[in-house]
Amino acid sequence: MARPAARPLAVVQSSDITTLDPNRAFEVVNDIVAMNLFDPLLRFDRHMTLQPALAVRWENPNERIWRLHLRTGVRFHDGAPLSADDVVFTIRRVLAHPESELYPFFAGVVRRVEAPDAATVEIETEQPTPLLTRLSFVYILPKSRLEREGDAAFFRSPVGTGPYRFVGWTRGERVDLAAFDGYWAGRPPIDAAAFLCVEDPEARWTLVASRHPTILLEGPRQGWEQHRGDRNLTLIARPSLTVSYLGMNVAPRAGNPLADLRVRRAFRLAIDLKELLARGASRHGFPATQYVPPDVVGYNPALTVPPRDVAGARRLLAEAGHPGGLDLILDTQTAPRTPLIRELVAQLAEASIRVTPRFWSKDAFFARIDRGESDLHLTGWVCTTGESAELFESSLHTRTARAGLGRDNGTGYSNPELDRLIERMVATIDPGTRVDLEKQAMAVAVADIPYVPLYIQEDRYVLTSDVAWEPRADGELWLPEVRRR
Repeated sequence: MARPAARPLAVVQSSDITTLDPNRAFEVVNDIVAMNLFDPLLRFDRHMTLQPALAVRWENPNERIWRLHLRTGVRFHDGAPLSADDVVFTIRRVLAHPESELYPFFAGVVRRVEAPDAATVEIETEQPTPLLTRLSFVYILPKSRLEREGDAAFFRSPVGTGPYRFVGWTRGERVDLAAFDGYWAGRPPIDAAAFLCVEDPEARWTLVASRHPTILLEGPRQGWEQHRGDRNLTLIARPSLTVSYLGMNVAPRAGNPLADLRVRRAFRLAIDLKELLARGASRHGFPATQYVPPDVVGYNPALTVPPRDVAGARRLLAEAGHPGGLDLILDTQTAPRTPLIRELVAQLAEASIRVTPRFWSKDAFFARIDRGESDLHLTGWVCTTGESAELFESSLHTRTARAGLGRDNGTGYSNPELDRLIERMVATIDPGTRVDLEKQAMAVAVADIPYVPLYIQEDRYVLTSDVAWEPRADGELWLPEVRRR
Protein backbone atom coordinates (compact mmCIF):
# COMPACT_ATOMS: atom_id res chain seq x y z
CA MET A 1 0.00 0.00 0.00
CA ALA A 2 1.36 3.43 -0.96
CA ARG A 3 2.38 5.70 1.87
CA PRO A 4 -0.05 8.65 2.20
CA ALA A 5 1.40 11.98 1.12
CA ALA A 6 2.79 14.08 3.94
CA ARG A 7 0.75 17.13 4.87
CA PRO A 8 2.07 20.30 3.18
CA LEU A 9 4.12 22.66 5.29
CA ALA A 10 1.99 25.72 6.13
CA VAL A 11 3.88 29.01 5.85
CA VAL A 12 1.74 31.72 7.41
CA GLN A 13 1.99 35.44 6.63
CA SER A 14 -0.28 38.37 7.39
CA SER A 15 -0.84 39.37 3.76
CA ASP A 16 -1.22 37.79 0.35
CA ILE A 17 1.23 38.13 -2.51
CA THR A 18 0.49 40.90 -5.01
CA THR A 19 2.02 39.31 -8.12
CA LEU A 20 3.71 36.17 -9.39
CA ASP A 21 6.08 38.23 -11.54
CA PRO A 22 9.28 37.94 -9.48
CA ASN A 23 10.93 41.01 -11.02
CA ARG A 24 8.17 43.53 -10.46
CA ALA A 25 8.13 44.64 -6.82
CA PHE A 26 10.32 44.55 -3.72
CA GLU A 27 7.83 42.99 -1.32
CA VAL A 28 9.06 40.35 1.13
CA VAL A 29 5.74 38.49 0.92
CA ASN A 30 6.20 38.20 -2.87
CA ASP A 31 9.87 37.36 -2.70
CA ILE A 32 9.43 34.47 -0.28
CA VAL A 33 7.26 32.73 -2.89
CA ALA A 34 9.40 33.85 -5.83
CA MET A 35 12.71 32.63 -4.39
CA ASN A 36 11.29 29.10 -4.24
CA LEU A 37 9.87 29.14 -7.78
CA PHE A 38 12.75 30.86 -9.54
CA ASP A 39 16.52 31.15 -9.27
CA PRO A 40 18.80 34.19 -9.56
CA LEU A 41 22.34 34.08 -10.90
CA LEU A 42 23.67 34.41 -7.33
CA ARG A 43 21.88 34.24 -4.00
CA PHE A 44 22.57 35.23 -0.42
CA ASP A 45 22.84 32.49 2.16
CA ARG A 46 21.35 32.90 5.63
CA HIS A 47 24.43 34.87 6.73
CA MET A 48 24.12 37.39 3.86
CA THR A 49 27.09 35.98 1.96
CA LEU A 50 26.75 35.76 -1.82
CA GLN A 51 26.81 32.23 -3.21
CA PRO A 52 26.68 30.84 -6.77
CA ALA A 53 23.22 29.85 -8.02
CA LEU A 54 22.59 29.75 -11.79
CA ALA A 55 26.01 31.33 -12.33
CA VAL A 56 28.89 29.20 -11.06
CA ARG A 57 31.75 31.63 -11.70
CA TRP A 58 32.42 35.10 -13.08
CA GLU A 59 35.27 37.39 -14.01
CA ASN A 60 35.98 40.96 -15.13
CA PRO A 61 37.90 41.18 -18.42
CA ASN A 62 37.99 44.90 -17.71
CA GLU A 63 36.44 47.31 -15.18
CA ARG A 64 33.15 47.64 -17.06
CA ILE A 65 32.51 44.06 -18.17
CA TRP A 66 31.13 41.18 -16.13
CA ARG A 67 31.34 37.73 -17.72
CA LEU A 68 29.23 35.09 -15.99
CA HIS A 69 29.38 31.36 -16.66
CA LEU A 70 26.15 29.43 -16.18
CA ARG A 71 25.58 26.16 -14.40
CA THR A 72 25.15 23.25 -16.83
CA GLY A 73 22.23 20.81 -16.79
CA VAL A 74 19.67 23.24 -15.33
CA ARG A 75 16.09 22.84 -16.53
CA PHE A 76 12.90 24.80 -16.08
CA HIS A 77 9.90 23.10 -14.50
CA ASP A 78 8.51 22.29 -17.97
CA GLY A 79 11.73 20.49 -18.95
CA ALA A 80 13.18 23.24 -21.15
CA PRO A 81 16.93 23.76 -20.65
CA LEU A 82 18.26 27.01 -19.20
CA SER A 83 20.42 29.00 -21.61
CA ALA A 84 22.20 32.33 -21.63
CA ASP A 85 19.39 33.66 -23.85
CA ASP A 86 17.01 33.33 -20.90
CA VAL A 87 19.31 35.43 -18.73
CA VAL A 88 19.76 38.11 -21.39
CA PHE A 89 16.00 38.19 -21.99
CA THR A 90 15.26 38.57 -18.26
CA ILE A 91 17.67 41.46 -17.71
CA ARG A 92 16.50 43.24 -20.86
CA ARG A 93 12.91 42.78 -19.68
CA VAL A 94 13.75 44.60 -16.42
CA LEU A 95 15.30 47.42 -18.44
CA ALA A 96 12.16 47.64 -20.61
CA HIS A 97 9.78 48.05 -17.64
CA PRO A 98 10.28 51.38 -15.81
CA GLU A 99 7.38 50.47 -13.49
CA SER A 100 9.44 47.60 -12.06
CA GLU A 101 11.06 48.39 -8.71
CA LEU A 102 14.19 46.69 -10.04
CA TYR A 103 14.45 49.13 -12.95
CA PRO A 104 16.40 51.88 -11.08
CA PHE A 105 19.12 49.38 -10.17
CA PHE A 106 19.90 48.71 -13.85
CA ALA A 107 18.68 51.69 -15.90
CA GLY A 108 21.60 53.98 -16.68
CA VAL A 109 23.92 51.32 -15.27
CA VAL A 110 23.83 48.50 -17.85
CA ARG A 111 24.99 49.50 -21.32
CA ARG A 112 24.54 46.08 -22.95
CA VAL A 113 23.84 42.46 -22.06
CA GLU A 114 24.64 39.68 -24.52
CA ALA A 115 25.16 35.91 -24.76
CA PRO A 116 28.49 35.04 -26.45
CA ASP A 117 27.39 31.40 -26.23
CA ALA A 118 24.67 29.29 -24.59
CA ALA A 119 26.52 29.08 -21.28
CA THR A 120 27.96 32.59 -20.99
CA VAL A 121 26.46 36.01 -20.29
CA GLU A 122 28.36 39.25 -20.73
CA ILE A 123 27.17 42.49 -19.14
CA GLU A 124 28.80 45.82 -19.89
CA THR A 125 28.14 48.74 -17.56
CA GLU A 126 28.31 52.47 -18.26
CA GLN A 127 31.04 52.82 -15.62
CA PRO A 128 32.77 50.41 -13.23
CA THR A 129 29.91 48.98 -11.16
CA PRO A 130 29.77 46.08 -8.66
CA LEU A 131 26.83 44.20 -10.19
CA LEU A 132 26.74 40.98 -8.21
CA THR A 133 24.44 42.10 -5.38
CA ARG A 134 22.04 43.62 -7.93
CA LEU A 135 21.95 40.38 -9.91
CA SER A 136 21.06 38.47 -6.75
CA PHE A 137 17.48 39.76 -6.82
CA VAL A 138 16.78 39.25 -10.55
CA TYR A 139 14.96 35.94 -11.05
CA ILE A 140 15.59 34.25 -14.39
CA LEU A 141 12.57 33.60 -16.64
CA PRO A 142 12.15 31.27 -19.67
CA LYS A 143 12.42 33.45 -22.79
CA SER A 144 10.66 31.17 -25.32
CA ARG A 145 7.69 30.29 -23.14
CA LEU A 146 7.09 33.80 -21.85
CA GLU A 147 7.29 35.27 -25.36
CA ARG A 148 4.96 32.57 -26.68
CA GLU A 149 2.32 32.89 -23.95
CA GLY A 150 2.61 36.56 -23.04
CA ASP A 151 2.83 37.97 -19.52
CA ALA A 152 -0.82 37.50 -18.54
CA ALA A 153 -1.01 33.82 -19.45
CA PHE A 154 2.50 32.95 -18.26
CA PHE A 155 2.11 34.41 -14.78
CA ARG A 156 -1.18 32.59 -14.26
CA SER A 157 0.93 29.42 -14.12
CA PRO A 158 4.61 30.39 -14.13
CA VAL A 159 7.58 28.07 -14.50
CA GLY A 160 11.07 28.70 -13.18
CA THR A 161 14.19 26.71 -12.36
CA GLY A 162 13.66 26.90 -8.58
CA PRO A 163 13.34 24.07 -6.05
CA TYR A 164 9.53 24.22 -6.16
CA ARG A 165 6.99 24.32 -8.99
CA PHE A 166 3.76 26.28 -9.05
CA VAL A 167 0.52 24.47 -8.19
CA GLY A 168 -2.02 27.25 -7.65
CA TRP A 169 -2.92 30.64 -6.23
CA THR A 170 -6.23 31.33 -4.52
CA ARG A 171 -6.16 35.10 -4.19
CA GLY A 172 -6.44 36.39 -0.67
CA GLU A 173 -6.01 32.89 0.76
CA ARG A 174 -3.05 30.76 -0.33
CA VAL A 175 -0.29 29.91 -2.80
CA ASP A 176 0.53 26.20 -3.23
CA LEU A 177 3.92 24.85 -4.33
CA ALA A 178 5.24 21.31 -4.81
CA ALA A 179 8.84 20.06 -4.77
CA PHE A 180 10.52 19.97 -8.19
CA ASP A 181 12.00 16.51 -8.76
CA GLY A 182 14.43 17.82 -11.37
CA TYR A 183 15.96 20.62 -9.34
CA TRP A 184 19.66 21.02 -10.16
CA ALA A 185 20.68 21.01 -6.47
CA GLY A 186 18.60 17.92 -5.68
CA ARG A 187 15.00 17.45 -4.68
CA PRO A 188 14.20 19.55 -1.57
CA PRO A 189 13.25 17.66 1.62
CA ILE A 190 9.79 19.24 2.05
CA ASP A 191 7.35 17.73 -0.47
CA ALA A 192 4.87 20.61 -0.61
CA ALA A 193 4.18 24.00 0.94
CA ALA A 194 1.11 26.18 1.27
CA PHE A 195 1.71 29.91 1.81
CA LEU A 196 -1.35 31.01 3.78
CA CYS A 197 -2.62 34.56 4.20
CA VAL A 198 -3.99 35.07 7.73
CA GLU A 199 -4.40 38.72 8.68
CA ASP A 200 -5.77 38.39 12.21
CA PRO A 201 -3.01 37.84 14.85
CA GLU A 202 -5.23 35.73 17.09
CA ALA A 203 -6.19 33.53 14.15
CA ARG A 204 -2.49 32.97 13.42
CA TRP A 205 -1.92 31.72 16.96
CA THR A 206 -4.96 29.47 16.66
CA LEU A 207 -3.69 28.03 13.38
CA VAL A 208 -0.18 27.29 14.60
CA ALA A 209 -1.59 25.58 17.68
CA SER A 210 -3.83 23.29 15.65
CA ARG A 211 -1.98 22.59 12.39
CA HIS A 212 1.29 20.72 11.88
CA PRO A 213 3.78 21.36 10.34
CA THR A 214 3.59 25.16 10.37
CA ILE A 215 5.88 28.20 10.34
CA LEU A 216 4.57 31.66 11.26
CA LEU A 217 6.82 34.17 9.52
CA GLU A 218 5.35 37.07 11.46
CA GLY A 219 4.95 35.88 15.02
CA PRO A 220 2.34 38.25 16.53
CA ARG A 221 3.65 40.49 19.29
CA GLN A 222 0.26 40.19 20.96
CA GLY A 223 0.27 36.83 22.73
CA TRP A 224 4.04 36.30 22.36
CA GLU A 225 4.77 36.15 26.08
CA GLN A 226 1.76 33.92 26.78
CA HIS A 227 2.99 31.30 24.30
CA ARG A 228 6.65 31.41 25.30
CA GLY A 229 6.27 28.32 27.51
CA ASP A 230 4.29 26.23 25.00
CA ARG A 231 6.21 22.95 24.54
CA ASN A 232 4.63 22.34 21.15
CA LEU A 233 5.96 25.59 19.71
CA THR A 234 9.40 27.13 19.14
CA LEU A 235 9.48 30.93 19.38
CA ILE A 236 12.44 32.68 17.75
CA ALA A 237 13.24 36.41 17.86
CA ARG A 238 16.23 37.92 16.06
CA PRO A 239 17.33 41.27 14.57
CA SER A 240 15.93 41.93 11.12
CA LEU A 241 17.50 43.89 8.25
CA THR A 242 15.07 46.77 8.85
CA VAL A 243 16.10 49.91 10.71
CA SER A 244 13.34 52.25 11.91
CA TYR A 245 14.26 55.92 11.87
CA LEU A 246 12.98 59.44 12.30
CA GLY A 247 13.43 61.21 8.97
CA MET A 248 13.82 64.99 8.75
CA ASN A 249 13.31 67.52 5.99
CA VAL A 250 16.73 69.18 6.02
CA ALA A 251 16.34 71.21 2.81
CA PRO A 252 18.25 74.51 3.18
CA ARG A 253 15.23 76.74 2.65
CA ALA A 254 14.33 79.88 4.62
CA GLY A 255 12.50 79.17 7.86
CA ASN A 256 13.36 75.47 8.03
CA PRO A 257 14.81 74.81 11.51
CA LEU A 258 15.80 71.24 10.59
CA ALA A 259 18.32 72.56 8.05
CA ASP A 260 20.49 73.48 11.06
CA LEU A 261 22.71 70.61 12.24
CA ARG A 262 22.44 71.88 15.83
CA VAL A 263 18.68 71.28 15.75
CA ARG A 264 19.16 67.78 14.36
CA ARG A 265 21.72 67.03 17.05
CA ALA A 266 19.19 68.21 19.63
CA PHE A 267 16.73 65.61 18.35
CA ARG A 268 19.26 62.84 18.76
CA LEU A 269 20.20 63.93 22.29
CA ALA A 270 16.53 64.13 23.28
CA ILE A 271 15.80 60.46 22.54
CA ASP A 272 16.58 57.56 24.87
CA LEU A 273 16.49 54.52 22.58
CA LYS A 274 16.40 51.94 25.37
CA GLU A 275 13.40 53.60 26.98
CA LEU A 276 11.77 54.06 23.58
CA LEU A 277 11.99 50.32 23.01
CA ALA A 278 11.02 49.37 26.55
CA ARG A 279 7.98 51.64 26.74
CA GLY A 280 7.04 51.94 23.09
CA ALA A 281 7.84 48.54 21.57
CA SER A 282 7.68 46.15 24.55
CA ARG A 283 11.42 45.51 24.03
CA HIS A 284 10.76 44.00 20.58
CA GLY A 285 13.76 45.57 18.89
CA PHE A 286 17.40 46.59 19.27
CA PRO A 287 18.85 50.14 19.54
CA ALA A 288 20.32 51.31 16.21
CA THR A 289 23.66 53.08 16.03
CA GLN A 290 23.35 53.74 12.27
CA TYR A 291 21.20 53.21 9.19
CA VAL A 292 21.87 49.50 8.65
CA PRO A 293 22.07 46.53 11.05
CA PRO A 294 25.26 44.49 11.71
CA ASP A 295 24.39 41.81 9.11
CA VAL A 296 24.56 44.34 6.25
CA VAL A 297 27.84 44.94 4.39
CA GLY A 298 29.16 48.40 5.24
CA TYR A 299 28.02 48.43 8.88
CA ASN A 300 30.47 50.54 10.88
CA PRO A 301 31.11 48.99 14.34
CA ALA A 302 32.88 52.14 15.55
CA LEU A 303 29.62 54.12 15.69
CA THR A 304 27.75 54.37 18.98
CA VAL A 305 24.51 55.81 20.35
CA PRO A 306 25.07 59.09 22.25
CA PRO A 307 23.65 59.13 25.78
CA ARG A 308 20.46 61.09 26.30
CA ASP A 309 21.11 64.70 27.32
CA VAL A 310 17.90 66.77 27.55
CA ALA A 311 19.69 69.85 28.87
CA GLY A 312 22.22 69.60 26.05
CA ALA A 313 19.40 69.33 23.52
CA ARG A 314 17.79 72.51 24.86
CA ARG A 315 21.13 74.37 24.73
CA LEU A 316 21.58 73.39 21.08
CA LEU A 317 18.08 74.60 20.24
CA ALA A 318 18.78 77.93 21.95
CA GLU A 319 22.09 78.29 20.08
CA ALA A 320 20.21 77.68 16.83
CA GLY A 321 17.77 80.49 17.66
CA HIS A 322 14.93 78.50 19.20
CA PRO A 323 15.10 79.16 22.97
CA GLY A 324 11.39 78.47 23.32
CA GLY A 325 11.62 75.15 21.49
CA LEU A 326 9.97 73.97 18.27
CA ASP A 327 6.52 72.94 17.05
CA LEU A 328 6.52 70.36 14.24
CA ILE A 329 4.28 67.79 12.55
CA LEU A 330 5.26 64.10 12.58
CA ASP A 331 3.92 62.16 9.58
CA THR A 332 3.19 58.49 10.24
CA GLN A 333 1.43 55.48 8.76
CA THR A 334 0.45 54.18 12.19
CA ALA A 335 -2.22 55.39 14.59
CA PRO A 336 -0.99 58.49 16.48
CA ARG A 337 -1.78 56.89 19.86
CA THR A 338 0.41 53.80 19.48
CA PRO A 339 2.82 53.28 22.41
CA LEU A 340 5.90 53.94 20.27
CA ILE A 341 4.64 57.30 19.02
CA ARG A 342 3.40 58.31 22.47
CA GLU A 343 6.80 57.59 23.98
CA LEU A 344 8.69 59.37 21.18
CA VAL A 345 6.48 62.46 21.47
CA ALA A 346 6.88 62.49 25.26
CA GLN A 347 10.68 62.25 25.11
CA LEU A 348 10.96 65.05 22.56
CA ALA A 349 8.61 67.25 24.57
CA GLU A 350 10.99 67.11 27.54
CA ALA A 351 13.55 68.87 25.32
CA SER A 352 10.95 71.48 24.23
CA ILE A 353 10.43 69.81 20.86
CA ARG A 354 6.65 69.71 20.56
CA VAL A 355 5.58 67.20 17.95
CA THR A 356 2.03 66.56 16.73
CA PRO A 357 1.55 63.16 14.99
CA ARG A 358 -0.51 63.09 11.81
CA PHE A 359 -1.68 59.84 10.21
CA TRP A 360 -1.56 59.32 6.43
CA SER A 361 -2.38 56.42 4.12
CA LYS A 362 0.67 54.63 2.68
CA ASP A 363 0.51 56.32 -0.74
CA ALA A 364 -0.09 59.80 0.68
CA PHE A 365 2.63 59.32 3.30
CA PHE A 366 5.37 58.48 0.80
CA ALA A 367 4.14 61.09 -1.69
CA ARG A 368 4.56 63.81 0.97
CA ILE A 369 8.10 62.67 1.69
CA ASP A 370 9.01 62.47 -1.99
CA ARG A 371 7.71 65.99 -2.64
CA GLY A 372 9.65 67.36 0.33
CA GLU A 373 6.47 68.33 2.21
CA SER A 374 7.10 66.34 5.39
CA ASP A 375 8.80 68.01 8.40
CA LEU A 376 9.33 64.70 10.19
CA HIS A 377 8.38 61.16 9.28
CA LEU A 378 8.57 57.86 11.09
CA THR A 379 9.36 54.90 8.87
CA GLY A 380 12.03 52.27 8.19
CA TRP A 381 14.52 50.96 5.68
CA VAL A 382 15.30 47.37 4.70
CA CYS A 383 18.51 46.83 2.76
CA THR A 384 17.28 44.34 0.16
CA THR A 385 20.69 43.87 -1.47
CA GLY A 386 22.44 43.18 1.84
CA GLU A 387 24.83 46.05 1.18
CA SER A 388 24.63 49.60 2.56
CA ALA A 389 25.58 51.06 -0.83
CA GLU A 390 21.92 50.63 -1.78
CA LEU A 391 20.89 53.12 0.91
CA PHE A 392 23.63 55.60 0.06
CA GLU A 393 22.86 55.58 -3.66
CA SER A 394 19.09 55.86 -3.34
CA SER A 395 18.48 57.99 -0.24
CA LEU A 396 21.64 59.79 0.91
CA HIS A 397 23.16 61.11 -2.32
CA THR A 398 21.97 64.50 -3.55
CA ARG A 399 18.97 63.86 -5.79
CA THR A 400 20.16 63.83 -9.40
CA ALA A 401 19.18 62.28 -12.72
CA ARG A 402 22.56 60.60 -13.00
CA ALA A 403 22.17 56.81 -12.77
CA GLY A 404 19.25 57.23 -10.37
CA LEU A 405 21.42 58.60 -7.55
CA GLY A 406 19.30 60.11 -4.80
CA ARG A 407 16.09 58.85 -6.40
CA ASP A 408 14.47 58.26 -2.97
CA ASN A 409 15.97 61.29 -1.26
CA GLY A 410 12.89 63.22 -0.15
CA THR A 411 14.61 64.94 2.76
CA GLY A 412 16.47 67.54 0.69
CA TYR A 413 19.73 66.25 2.17
CA SER A 414 22.91 67.14 0.29
CA ASN A 415 26.53 66.81 1.38
CA PRO A 416 29.24 67.15 -1.30
CA GLU A 417 31.73 65.15 0.77
CA LEU A 418 29.28 62.25 1.07
CA ASP A 419 28.34 62.52 -2.61
CA ARG A 420 31.99 62.08 -3.56
CA LEU A 421 32.32 59.02 -1.32
CA ILE A 422 29.15 57.49 -2.79
CA GLU A 423 30.29 58.12 -6.37
CA ARG A 424 33.64 56.44 -5.59
CA MET A 425 31.71 53.58 -3.98
CA VAL A 426 29.50 53.13 -7.07
CA ALA A 427 32.58 52.93 -9.31
CA THR A 428 34.58 50.58 -7.06
CA ILE A 429 34.58 46.85 -7.77
CA ASP A 430 37.21 45.68 -5.26
CA PRO A 431 35.19 44.38 -2.26
CA GLY A 432 37.65 45.46 0.45
CA THR A 433 38.00 49.02 -0.85
CA ARG A 434 34.24 49.25 -1.30
CA VAL A 435 33.53 48.21 2.29
CA ASP A 436 36.01 50.82 3.57
CA LEU A 437 34.20 53.50 1.55
CA GLU A 438 30.83 52.35 2.91
CA LYS A 439 32.07 52.58 6.50
CA GLN A 440 33.47 56.07 5.87
CA ALA A 441 30.21 57.14 4.26
CA MET A 442 28.21 55.76 7.19
CA ALA A 443 30.24 57.82 9.65
CA VAL A 444 29.69 61.00 7.62
CA ALA A 445 25.95 60.42 7.19
CA VAL A 446 25.30 59.54 10.84
CA ALA A 447 27.18 62.67 11.97
CA ASP A 448 24.99 64.79 9.66
CA ILE A 449 21.73 63.24 10.97
CA PRO A 450 19.31 63.57 8.05
CA TYR A 451 17.67 60.63 9.84
CA VAL A 452 17.80 59.72 13.52
CA PRO A 453 18.35 55.93 13.64
CA LEU A 454 15.99 54.52 16.25
CA TYR A 455 15.95 50.74 16.38
CA ILE A 456 16.53 47.56 14.43
CA GLN A 457 13.21 45.87 14.07
CA GLU A 458 12.79 42.38 15.46
CA ASP A 459 11.82 39.42 13.29
CA ARG A 460 9.64 36.95 15.18
CA TYR A 461 8.96 33.38 14.08
CA VAL A 462 6.89 30.55 15.48
CA LEU A 463 7.55 26.92 14.49
CA THR A 464 5.59 23.82 15.39
CA SER A 465 7.65 21.17 17.16
CA ASP A 466 7.93 18.98 14.03
CA VAL A 467 9.77 21.66 12.02
CA ALA A 468 13.51 22.35 12.06
CA TRP A 469 14.60 25.66 10.52
CA GLU A 470 17.08 28.44 11.32
CA PRO A 471 15.73 31.88 10.34
CA ARG A 472 17.76 33.91 7.89
CA ALA A 473 19.21 37.38 8.44
CA ASP A 474 17.14 38.73 5.54
CA GLY A 475 13.84 37.47 6.96
CA GLU A 476 13.16 35.28 3.92
CA LEU A 477 12.29 31.58 3.77
CA TRP A 478 14.10 29.34 1.30
CA LEU A 479 12.28 26.04 1.61
CA PRO A 480 15.31 23.76 0.95
CA GLU A 481 16.62 24.95 4.34
CA VAL A 482 13.57 23.53 6.17
CA ARG A 483 13.48 19.99 7.58
CA ARG A 484 10.90 17.83 9.30
CA ARG A 485 11.90 16.52 12.71
